[in-house]
Amino acid sequence: MENTKSIEETILMYTSAWNETERDKIREKIDQCWSPEGTYTDKLTDTITGRDAITNLVISSYQTMGPRTFKVLEQPVNHHRSGRFRWMAIFPEGYPAEGMDYFEFDEQNRITRIVGFF
Repeated sequence: MENTKSIEETILMYTSAWNETERDKIREKIDQCWSPEGTYTDKLTDTITGRDAITNLVISSYQTMGPRTFKVLEQPVNHHRSGRFRWMAIFPEGYPAEGMDYFEFDEQNRITRIVGFF
């Protein structure tokens, strides 16, 4: 049985990295929750690999999305080292955008793969 609390903490750390604006702070959080070979993709992003790549994606997202605050909407659901969680991005204008991420994780509860849906 997986350590659900650690998975919840991993997802909260990952989501909070998207709320940071400084590269060093983003990278510090990514280092805590992301596998060195972890991958990410969504409908706008071809698959990227590694901590540098996900850090760069978070930084570049401010150019495409602008300022926002991400929050997890409900506890992640997981089994067999995979799961999903729902999130919301709230923009300064007050409108929200919801999405869902599918994730996989390793034995250290670090994210090895995210596929984002929004």
